[in-house]
Amino acid sequence: MTHHPNTLRIYTSHLIRQYWRTGAIWAIAFGLYVAMMVLVFPSFRDSGAFDALDSYPEPLRKAFGIEEMTSIGPFLQAEIYSYAPLVLAFFPIMTFASALAGAEEQGALDILLGNPLPRHTIVLSIWIALAAVLLGVLMVVGGISWLMALAIDAGLGAGQAFRAAWNLFPICMAFGSLTLLLSARLRRRGTVIGLSFGIMFLMYLIDIIGKIAPDYDALRWASAFRFYGDAISNGIPWGGTAILIAASLLLLGATIPTFDKRDVYT
Repeated sequence: MTHHPNTLRIYTSHLIRQYWRTGAIWAIAFGLYVAMMVLVFPSFRDSGAFDALDSYPEPLRKAFGIEEMTSIGPFLQAEIYSYAPLVLAFFPIMTFASALAGAEEQGALDILLGNPLPRHTIVLSIWIALAAVLLGVLMVVGGISWLMALAIDAGLGAGQAFRAAWNLFPICMAFGSLTLLLSARLRRRGTVIGLSFGIMFLMYLIDIIGKIAPDYDALRWASAFRFYGDAISNGIPWGGTAILIAASLLLLGATIPTFDKRDVYT
């Protein structure tokens, strides 16, 4: 079987167009939520609603990013970005689970493999296309948050808005890449999704426990959320970003031989 030299580019472009339909919904929905939180910030700030936060235990405030919230950066971190990976990771997890395991359940995977597409090209195209669409979604979200803040003079800089959005990319791709590996190994979409979400929420719980109880801080090394950080106030945690992207690439690398060895049931 011969393969066109531009197969990777052609199939990736096809998947980008396909994934962007769902990505546009995520961009609009998440962008509108961020816009709403930006617009209500002045009301919260001026009402004195944040005064009671000082009575919260310091470990609890640290765990959930509830620090000084009289400026919009810490407010958005606490109200959106501290838990946003738990929400936005749905996009890559659901997409990657459907790409291989879901396609086999629907009887579409054997049809796809009947085309002149090497298996490694299929895996790479799926990963690259999702990464490109996810990045586009995040840039839309960053742009919406900045424009809304600019409209009400909330004091959110473009750098803050876009780096907060970008910071979601490495951790979402890490969990997505784990899902793609599971999707290449397992045959049930529901099982893949359940395992992926289970691991993600367990890691989130481990991170929260480590923040609240300093005696268990060492446990946080087992959680991807340790490397996420607070980009909107403290800048992008480049060390953590590098670790998460490296983990994504390692999981992608493991997916290729796993899928190569897979027998497809029809």
